[in-house]
Amino acid sequence: MGAKKKTTVRKPARKAPAAVKTTARKVAKKAAPAAKKKPIAAKAVARRPTPAEELAKRIVSAMDDEKNIDLGKFYTDDAVSVEPGGGAVTGLQALRSKLAGWLAGLRSANYKARHVFVSKNAICIEWECELVMKDGRQVTLNEVAVHELRGEKIYKERYYYDPRALMPPAQPVAPERPRPAPAAAAKKEDEGASIDPMDL
Repeated sequence: MGAKKKTTVRKPARKAPAAVKTTARKVAKKAAPAAKKKPIAAKAVARRPTPAEELAKRIVSAMDDEKNIDLGKFYTDDAVSVEPGGGAVTGLQALRSKLAGWLAGLRSANYKARHVFVSKNAICIEWECELVMKDGRQVTLNEVAVHELRGEKIYKERYYYDPRALMPPAQPVAPERPRPAPAAAAKKEDEGASIDPMDL
């Protein structure tokens, strides 16, 4: 018989402690979801505004220079505008005349949009207006404008405010002066006073 081969027993490789492996896996799992969430958040921020939101921004910006507004960019040709008390105008040309009349009564105006609400087919803006009228009166006007949309333009709008805020203050009534006696009555009194008692 031949010589026996010497066999060497191999020692198993040392394994890392279980706690270290688990911690490393947990860290890897926690880091992965955080990296995935970042692109989702970026997509939400990059949402494009709707046509109604774009129009609302343009309306608010346009009020900084009310005298140079091109109404054709905001309104349809058959647009209707309704003021408190039911006064309404129809058509783009009538709206231009209405705006010209409004501007004719103003010396200056400062408009602040306090709240802007937008849905798919409507825009609602709450305005706070500081006005100086041509006669020198300073007026604070609080107004709500509701614009209904057709496509990307306004086809109907309604304004809500207290019209009394724009009225000039009532002028005090001057007291009546005493009226002079009519000329005929004064003449009769003179005649009676000049009668000689001997003539009776």
